[in-house]
Amino acid sequence: MHGEDSVLEGIEHFRARRRLPPLDTELLVSLIDEIALNGHEPAKYVAELFAKHEIVFVGQRFPSRKAGLFLQELIPAVYAAGVNRVGIEWACVDDQTLLDELVGAKDFDEGIATSAIFRWGLRHHFAYVEYLDILRSIWAVNRTRPSNEPSLRVIALDYDIDVDAVTETADLLSPYAWSHLRPRGPASKHMAEVLLRECTEKGEKTIVFSQTENALTRLRRIPHFVVDEIDREIIDGRVVGCGNHVYGAIADQAATVLLHQPLTADGEHGSFTLPADGYLDAAFAHTNGPAFPVAFDASSGLIGRLPCATSIDGGEVSQLAQGWIFLEAGSEVRGPTPLQGLVDEINLREARRWSLDPYLRRSEATVDDFVAAINNSAAAAELGWTQIV
Repeated sequence: MHGEDSVLEGIEHFRARRRLPPLDTELLVSLIDEIALNGHEPAKYVAELFAKHEIVFVGQRFPSRKAGLFLQELIPAVYAAGVNRVGIEWACVDDQTLLDELVGAKDFDEGIATSAIFRWGLRHHFAYVEYLDILRSIWAVNRTRPSNEPSLRVIALDYDIDVDAVTETADLLSPYAWSHLRPRGPASKHMAEVLLRECTEKGEKTIVFSQTENALTRLRRIPHFVVDEIDREIIDGRVVGCGNHVYGAIADQAATVLLHQPLTADGEHGSFTLPADGYLDAAFAHTNGPAFPVAFDASSGLIGRLPCATSIDGGEVSQLAQGWIFLEAGSEVRGPTPLQGLVDEINLREARRWSLDPYLRRSEATVDDFVAAINNSAAAAELGWTQIV
């Protein structure tokens, strides 16, 4: 009871600071009932979406241990539902041959897997055991599938930036550099073109794992002063992600499911905010709250109409996603496990070249500096919820 009280008090404080009225007790109880009545086992929920959709985006803002494990769990579930393509944002088409070799091999080669995520991982300090093991999960499906069943293929979505187009001392965290670094056009448009060409046009059902901004289909986001400062496609004052492009081509054949994580905010009270202005977190913190992990429809009903007034985009939950997955309470989130050995003395020079961080691009940067950067990124992901007050 004490834990519940502290969470609910925190949410009330959050709402008061943002000049929102106290939680509506009747609405909260009705919300709890709706989730309890309509909740599904998460992997089964996502798999069943493919009865009506060709592409399902599963988006997240921050990596976490449980999120990475859940994405692994999704692989056999969606394969059983007729999905044989897995689009991954943190893999580059430049390594597609490497990925094909990896998931079709007799034995899983962790060295090849690490190589396939090396440059994207350096770019975003994104190198975690749980996310590399998604590739292992795909490989495992291919090893155990009946010989007459189609294989499961990874579709790499992003592409390598052109680091040769800028000087060695250029600050790649500043916006000016990206027109030079993206010779094949915006990442979001490129990712959509790959999905449409390799999946939709070939009639292949596809699950896509991406950042939230590339998972959104119907909603075109307002640019965020931190998240969208670099490497974003902005048209008519709105961020256009991969999912927006795909939705423009195939409409409701594409669907968005979001993992329950902070949404972007305008900076007055921090860069991130609670989804649905705290109502979803309050529902699960309540004594009679629904059990999690659970997935539920977010396109209609009370859930769909919940406002997101403190999000930079405003609107209602239904504008963000068709489905919502609540894996764990914010207080229980643990960062992903940093991958060991991404950078060593052999590839250190290449790592400096591909990094965006000016500190890591220096000739003096060491292996330990890269290890620290990835560890700090994992810790920052774990602290995401604690920054919302």
